[in-house]
Amino acid sequence: MKKFLYKNVKETATLVLILIVFFVSLAVRPELLRSASMANIINSILMWMPLNLTMCMGMMMTVIIKDIDLSIGAEVALSGMVAGIFWRDVWLVKMKDTNEVVIILIGFAISLVVGVLLGALNGFIIAYMQIPSIIVTLGTINAYRGLTYILAHGKMITNYELPPHLADLSAKGIHIGPLLVPWLILIALVIVVIFFFVLRYSHFGREVYAVGSNRTAAHLRGINCKKTELMVFTITGFLAGIVGMMSASRFGYVNPQQTGNGLEFVVISCTIIGGVSVSGGSGNVIGVFLGCTLLGTVNTMISTIGIPGTVQKFVYGIVIVLALLIDKAVTTMQRNRAMDAKSARKEATA
Repeated sequence: MKKFLYKNVKETATLVLILIVFFVSLAVRPELLRSASMANIINSILMWMPLNLTMCMGMMMTVIIKDIDLSIGAEVALSGMVAGIFWRDVWLVKMKDTNEVVIILIGFAISLVVGVLLGALNGFIIAYMQIPSIIVTLGTINAYRGLTYILAHGKMITNYELPPHLADLSAKGIHIGPLLVPWLILIALVIVVIFFFVLRYSHFGREVYAVGSNRTAAHLRGINCKKTELMVFTITGFLAGIVGMMSASRFGYVNPQQTGNGLEFVVISCTIIGGVSVSGGSGNVIGVFLGCTLLGTVNTMISTIGIPGTVQKFVYGIVIVLALLIDKAVTTMQRNRAMDAKSARKEATA
C-alpha cells in the first residue's frame, strides 16, 4: 500500500481533496445526506463533467508536449454553430421527413469535420511555422469566435431548431436506483478509456510523452515531432467537435457568444490540477479525471450549501489555487525523495 501511494501520490492527494470538499459540505448541510438530495448532488456533478472531461483529454496531450490551446472554446462554438445552421437551414427546410437519427448523425459528422479542420490549422501553424502555441491560439480564439458570429449573423440556434431527440443524450441514460447517469457522461467515459489505452499502450502515446520530455532526443530516435504535434492539435479539434454537439444537447441551444465561453480556463485548471506538468512529458488520464471530478464537486457544492453567488467565484478560485499548491508540494517532495535515493545509491556504490 505504501508503494502504491508513493507511486500515485498526486492522484491520491486529489482524491483526498474531493472527499474533504464533499464531507465538509455534508457537515455544513447534514440534510443533504437524504438519498434524494444525494442523488441530485451526484447527478449535478455528473452533468457538469462530460463537456469538460472530454475536452480535458485533448488539453492533456497538448500540455504534455509543452503546448497550450486557448482556442478550444471558440472551436466548440464554431463546430456546434455550423452543425446548428445545417439543422436550421437544411433539415427544417428541405429534409424534414428524414429520419431524425440520421439527421443527428449528419450534424455530428459536420461538427467533427469542422473541429478537425480548426485543430489541424492550429497544429500546422504551430508545428510547421514554428510559432509558439500560446500566440497562435490567442489569435485563433478571436478568429474562430468572430467567424462563429459571421456565420450565425449574431443569432443563436434555438431549441426549436435543434432535433428534439438530441436532448435525450442529456435527459436520458442509465438509472442506478434514484441516480440517472446520462448518455453524455457515458460517452465521455468511453473517450476517457480510449485515451487511457492510447496514451499508455500505443506507439503514438509513447511519441507524445517522448516529444514532451525531450524534443531533441525524440527527433534523434526517429520520431517526427512536427507530425506528432500536428496530430495532437488535430485530435483536440476533433474532441472540440464532439463537445460542440454535447453542448447543444446539454443546454438546448448554440449561442455564438456563450457556447464554449471560458471553457479553456476550466479545462486547463482540471488538467493542471490532475497532475499534468506544464514542463511537459508527464501526466496521465486518471489524474486528469480526478482533477475534473474535483472541480465538478467544488462547483456543485459551493452552490448547494448556500454560498452567495457574489463569493462563489472567489471560493472556486481559492480551491483551484489550493489544489495547485498541493500539487506543487507533492511534486517537490517526489523530486527531493528521488534525489535522496540517487545520492544514497551513489554512496552505497562508493
